[in-house]
Amino acid sequence: MNIDREHITLTAGCKVNLYLDITGVRENGYHDLLTLFVPLPEPADTLTVDLGPGTGIRIDCGNQALCGEDNTIARAYRAFAQATGFAPAAAVHLEKRIPTGAGLGGGSSDAACLLRLLNDRAGNMALDAQKLNALAAGIGADVPFFLQDSPAWATGIGERLTPTALDLKGFTLLLLCPRVHVSTVWAYRAWDAAHPGGRPGEKGAEYLTCGTSAGKCFPCSHFLLHNSFEGVVFGSFPELRIFKERLLRNGAAGAVLSGSGASLCGLFRQHTDAAHAADEFRRDNIPAFIHSF
Repeated sequence: MNIDREHITLTAGCKVNLYLDITGVRENGYHDLLTLFVPLPEPADTLTVDLGPGTGIRIDCGNQALCGEDNTIARAYRAFAQATGFAPAAAVHLEKRIPTGAGLGGGSSDAACLLRLLNDRAGNMALDAQKLNALAAGIGADVPFFLQDSPAWATGIGERLTPTALDLKGFTLLLLCPRVHVSTVWAYRAWDAAHPGGRPGEKGAEYLTCGTSAGKCFPCSHFLLHNSFEGVVFGSFPELRIFKERLLRNGAAGAVLSGSGASLCGLFRQHTDAAHAADEFRRDNIPAFIHSF
């Protein structure tokens, strides 16, 4: 394919789920969700892309286990090429800063970055927004959200998006990224085992009130923080429950697991409380990121 050589640097941010409810299980084993996605600028991956004549994709990164044919970037390239016929030579260097197994959607964000770039350069072969979103959903349920990259409620398996005007003005979000890997596949299987027949359980008062295991409750913001995975993830990774409780003790108005974990986020009404909590976690070698709304 003959196109001009081009060197592009892309930034792929992450997402958190401030609400995630598993509402049922389909016959094919996929799970129906109601979830609130919120994009964050960091942690973020960096994709350095060289486009040029020829065809095919080559990916390199610090962790070779992330650079195989099943990498979401490679899958995005192949899917776009098959759908449009636009398949320039692409050399991608991935600098990975979004931790894997953290529930932050790093792989989906990377895929969305490349899809957006390819569609921008495809000229008359480019896809309209509806077709691009459908293509993105085939790569991963979270990928369409990263194409939109603004707060949204998601239903279905997470691919049906409804943009929302989320007002968190005055809140500070503290994102913790414990050095723990929680497999999404494992988390869904654990949830299935705990809910025979795919029947969601009642939301425990602990999660509805953002309380701790000691029963002490803390007032939440005007919307509910909830994650269906907490019931199974905290049982196998008790340190994550402890981190949630520490967020609340440090002044968070609410705290919740993001995605299937292992990251957690706390919403603080006072920025100084969030900053002090972040310093405390960092002293314990737990990466922490602050975002003010």
